[in-house]
Amino acid sequence: MDGDAVFPIGEPARRTGLTVKAIRFCSDEGIVPPTGRGPAGYRLCGHDAVARLDHLRT
Repeated sequence: MDGDAVFPIGEPARRTGLTVKAIRFCSDEGIVPPTGRGPAGYRLCGHDAVARLDHLRT
């Protein structure tokens, strides 16, 4: 697994069981900052963000 890989917000939602809306809330509040933005402005999340979201879910 590539440590530098980034995913659109739907992938972390599927991996963690959180809703996209919940991930956006966490991002907006600064709990889990997005790794970056895609060309169309979509939020991208890296492995660290996915791990943090999974921890928050528990």
